[in-house]
Amino acid sequence: MLHLEVNGVLPLACQRCLDGIRFELDVDSLLELIPEGNELSQDELEDDTRDFLPVAGELDVAELVEDEILLALPVAPRHEKCGLPGAADAGERINPFAALAGLKGKPN
Repeated sequence: MLHLEVNGVLPLACQRCLDGIRFELDVDSLLELIPEGNELSQDELEDDTRDFLPVAGELDVAELVEDEILLALPVAPRHEKCGLPGAADAGERINPFAALAGLKGKPN
């Protein structure tokens, strides 16, 4: 078994407003090391409480830690409540098809 625990704060960019976000990283993984090519039973594969790590030869620990951190990151980090860039000063939204409403029902 291998217990991996990583904690820290990472600076990310909000995908909505592009301001900074402080992301609280908290990784706590318990990996069961198995020889590469070892067949697992169907019950073992369906057990969500266990994580298996196939190992052949030496284990690259730095790569493993990097992979676990990348898996913990959000796909699109964003603040809980924020709008798009410039949305606050955009004012009233103009419908580009409003002019066509006057043509509705008129013969050619």
